[in-house]
Amino acid sequence: MKLNMKRFLLFFCFLSFAIGAQDGTKLIVWKPISGASGYQIQIKEKTGKVVIDKKIDTAYQSIEELPSGVYLVRTAPLNIFKKPAVWSAWKDVEVILSEPPKVVLEEEKPILLPKSESKVEKTISNVTIEGEHFLDATKVDLTRKNEALPILSKEVKSPERIDIKVDTTDAKSGTYDLTVTNPYQKPKVVTNFVQVEEPKHAVDPNGSRKGKLLSKPFRDYTYEEMLSFLETDIAVNCRNTKVPALTLSECHKTYVILNFSSDDNHSVFEFYKLINENESDRMSAYQYFAKNCSPRFRPAFERMELQWKNRNNLDPDERESLVQELAKFRNCSR
Repeated sequence: MKLNMKRFLLFFCFLSFAIGAQDGTKLIVWKPISGASGYQIQIKEKTGKVVIDKKIDTAYQSIEELPSGVYLVRTAPLNIFKKPAVWSAWKDVEVILSEPPKVVLEEEKPILLPKSESKVEKTISNVTIEGEHFLDATKVDLTRKNEALPILSKEVKSPERIDIKVDTTDAKSGTYDLTVTNPYQKPKVVTNFVQVEEPKHAVDPNGSRKGKLLSKPFRDYTYEEMLSFLETDIAVNCRNTKVPALTLSECHKTYVILNFSSDDNHSVFEFYKLINENESDRMSAYQYFAKNCSPRFRPAFERMELQWKNRNNLDPDERESLVQELAKFRNCSR
């Protein structure tokens, strides 16, 4: 019998690589070749050590004995003399243990995702999913009925944590279910995992409704406008801090990473410290704005002037610091 080599070259490929954690058998499967008298399969470690080299009658091979890891595999159809007709190229194969995923919830309440009324700037939120048995191949969806929230990126930080970025710019307000799926396992569904909020607004002095940001730099906001902005700029997915969302880069359980990519971001953070209840934070902010006084950050200047009027209510050390730094702020050359 003559082996149809052209057919082999056109159609030989791995169709699937299925690994079951509890049920079924772990197999490498490829498309059968017409006229083949069997197959030879070779699997080797990245070091070059061959761990499987055998001739078989079927177009699949059990890999139950292989531990998790990355391997190289190739196969060849056998001719009538039980010799390899032609070898395929070596292909990377990763053996992974796929178990049903678990999701751990810190609270029963849904994670709140903000939504801006403005369509000019996208509303992107960071969401952390914690649980067990997460893989690079784990699929994540946020859906309700026939609607899905766009997930812009997914990063598996560890088997216990996945970070995703969600775009809520065009999303409808309401709750969405989380579905986490591992290969060849039943999906894990968490109902009402996130909730897209109604758009929030800031109000300018004339009472007209605008988006979260007014059409001017932060340094030109009034003290009242900055307070209004901070009331809406809440890091809803970072419940362990009250730091403005604008100034956050990453949020973790025990710490946050700040985003000072612009002077505005840094100044907004220092203004947040300026109105903080912590005396050390306020004194640090006095020094910052006195040193970075040009261009003048108006809301901070107005706040420090207000503090000056009420200086008798301050601790002596803070009062002295305010006197020194406000004098520098007032006399700053611009």
